[in-house]
Amino acid sequence: MSNKQSIGYDGIKKMLSTLRTISENTVSNRTLTEEKINTLVIGNNVEIKIHSDDETDLEINDDEKNSLNQLIENFKSQVYELASFDEGFNVYANSVRLDGKIFDDMSFVFIAGEDSGLYINCNMLKLDDENARVMEKLNKFEHTFQDVANNLITARKNN
Repeated sequence: MSNKQSIGYDGIKKMLSTLRTISENTVSNRTLTEEKINTLVIGNNVEIKIHSDDETDLEINDDEKNSLNQLIENFKSQVYELASFDEGFNVYANSVRLDGKIFDDMSFVFIAGEDSGLYINCNMLKLDDENARVMEKLNKFEHTFQDVANNLITARKNN
């Protein structure tokens, strides 16, 4: 007896949504130590969340804050002025993540360090000329993000 089920469009869409949720909510393999988070806000009302097991590693200096603030200003001038950064920066020992949203249907994640890259989340976004230009600008901006974020990761490892 065959137990095959036909999965329709809605079923596939739900599975993809579940996979996106799982990939965005990475599980930490910490067992004995509790991660601490220090939340700061920079000039553009963008949050920086610093994650660490070590209490002394929860701060960033003014130069690093200025670099991240300048990165946001560059993003707004080079990619999309009306972007929102609700999640903001998440700084970990081995990576820096910047989450943002451009349109109601399109959000992005830049990651430097472990799992580096540009990740796009969208639901049925029409690929027209304007959206294609924004995607191209996001792709070009990834290099700028990588440079700033990798400098931050290196500086934090050296402290």
